[in-house]
Amino acid sequence: MKKLLLGLIIIAALAVYLFKTQPNTSAVKQNLTPASHIVQPKIKKQKQLNEPSPQERVVKLKHEISLCKNKSADKTSKIMEMNQSLTSFFKSELNKGTPVADLLVYSGLYKASYQSYTTLLKEAIRDKQKKDYKIIESIAILADWQGIEVIQGFDSDKVKEVVQQLGSATQSPAGFTFKVPLDKNVKKETLYALLNNSDTFTTYSQSFIRIEGSNVISPATLFMLNANKLSIDEFKHVTAANKFTVNELAVAINNGLPNEYIFTLMKQVPSLNDMPIYDNFTVLYNLADLAVSQYNLPLLKALKQAGVTPTNEAGLFTALDIAIINLPKNGNLALGSLDKINTDMLDYLIAEGYKAHGNFEYKNSSDKALLFENKFMSQQGVFISELKNPLSYLYFSKIPIIENSMLPQVTEPDSSEISQFLQEIQDKKEELDSTLSNCSQLPKKLFVAQKLIQDSDAYAKVREIEKEYGSNFEKVLQDIDPVLVNYWWNTIDRHTSSDRSDSVFREYLAKKEFQKALEYSQTTPLNQTETNVLFTRLLENPYDLVPIWNSRTLPIPPTNLVKLSWFPLEQWQKLKQAGFDFSITDTYGRDVYVQAASSSVETVQFLIDNKIPADSEKLGVDILDLALEQSYTKGELSPMIPLALQLVEKIEPNHLSRAARLKTFYPEVYEQLIKLNPALKPAEGTQLNHYTFNNL
Repeated sequence: MKKLLLGLIIIAALAVYLFKTQPNTSAVKQNLTPASHIVQPKIKKQKQLNEPSPQERVVKLKHEISLCKNKSADKTSKIMEMNQSLTSFFKSELNKGTPVADLLVYSGLYKASYQSYTTLLKEAIRDKQKKDYKIIESIAILADWQGIEVIQGFDSDKVKEVVQQLGSATQSPAGFTFKVPLDKNVKKETLYALLNNSDTFTTYSQSFIRIEGSNVISPATLFMLNANKLSIDEFKHVTAANKFTVNELAVAINNGLPNEYIFTLMKQVPSLNDMPIYDNFTVLYNLADLAVSQYNLPLLKALKQAGVTPTNEAGLFTALDIAIINLPKNGNLALGSLDKINTDMLDYLIAEGYKAHGNFEYKNSSDKALLFENKFMSQQGVFISELKNPLSYLYFSKIPIIENSMLPQVTEPDSSEISQFLQEIQDKKEELDSTLSNCSQLPKKLFVAQKLIQDSDAYAKVREIEKEYGSNFEKVLQDIDPVLVNYWWNTIDRHTSSDRSDSVFREYLAKKEFQKALEYSQTTPLNQTETNVLFTRLLENPYDLVPIWNSRTLPIPPTNLVKLSWFPLEQWQKLKQAGFDFSITDTYGRDVYVQAASSSVETVQFLIDNKIPADSEKLGVDILDLALEQSYTKGELSPMIPLALQLVEKIEPNHLSRAARLKTFYPEVYEQLIKLNPALKPAEGTQLNHYTFNNL
């Protein structure tokens, strides 16, 4: 019984399935009715109908490229966050007492970009060191300081005015610095006033306002920057009642204040072993390091007596590293000529037992060299070849070497906290990279989808044609695509150097001695460079310079007219009013219409209204080429088309290839085009243009 019931259920299910899958009878009959106007599609044809059109493919690729740009920006932001997280980690480790050299050994595990491992470590060191000082990231405090007039053009009211203009943005705008000079004629009373800022004497303003010679501004540093205006007796007298920090000593040392002043100032600094505030690239731990960098041996010895000695840590840096890095060099790490001040410091440090980081290098047994290099310091060391500089090699080879190649370096992750932290960052970086893995190929795919050739390949094509066809190659370029002719002209311009010799005429123009320039042009033929300079300047100052242009005794054309494309219609009109003749051509015979087309439709109409001739038979692109390219670029019929059709008498193959491009990618725009001029309808199979114009 159960088997019978199961069989009935299966039969019923099959019946329902067959009923649902059979076509409707009336529909079948209707489909069988003959109709001559209906073309029955084949299955293959039906699949093709579902394929994206060329325009859809391009739109999709552009959208993907846009998404990639967003992802790239997001990646940049996230990597900057990773960098800052690593800086924070470094600060935490430094606060725990972890030696910097111990952190450096893991540098090889950091693969993120934009800022190096060492740069981020230095940032952490500087940030930690700044906590020892009172630093205000605002310029508002300057208004409260007595003696602020030592800065040229500054006083309390001026600072308040600047603060008011900035509103709440009194902190440093990103990437912006404003350097201000000191008043060279400052009065001593103003300097003494700086010493009266008892509550804020060593409070530092760190903002976008910078003074040469100091990384921060305080009444104390401003005083020190002007200390050379006082005699040593005056200096001793006025500083006796004030306490300074190592920052003022650093300013004095870096700016070459005589040691007599520095020794006096040392007595007024309670903590000589502190680390000064440095710029974004330097990390020297104390004043002794700084004395070595300035080759101030007497100061180095005085600091030693006060208990301050240079850094001497393998894997980080030593006093000899600092000295060698700051030696005079001729470029490419080649050692320059040394003075006694250099050798005295080096000899002293060697005698004191300091070593330097570096490596011996051997190309062969007779070609030995020394490379002094410290990976923590941003400056470069020196390279000394025994063959090329035997005396220097003999001298420097006596320096004990800490071989960089022998220093510990972690190359594989381990169980340490820093290794695990760096691995987390690396995992995040790889995840970001994977989201962008296909992005690099998209621009190339877009060119392929558009059936366009990239500029670099276009220039290569020009060189290939030139080599193959010799003197007739420009005509060959024109037949392939007029754009290639323009590319050829661009190539010539890039390899044509201007006359840099002194020119009386150019000097007249620079000094705006226009009458002298006019008289010169009426008697002396201008060379190509002088012509180009005059043409460029008259575009911005037509009323003074067009008369000089028109009066040239030998009116050679300018090299190119491209700067005209930068100007709006109003400037073209001013040129016309000043008497400029727009029938001008450049050295290649190009007229102004190409530049007008890059300016505006109104500018082209202006030229037509003024009956400026257009030579559509010349080599290179014409205005119709440009109008068709504009239509393709914008995806809509350019209003330049009707004007271009007035100027171009003959429809050329290059015009038809651009019309074919519109037909392929923007059929509706193409239909509008051929309604304006049916002659622009390309024959079946017309190839699309592969090159696009770039008005350089």
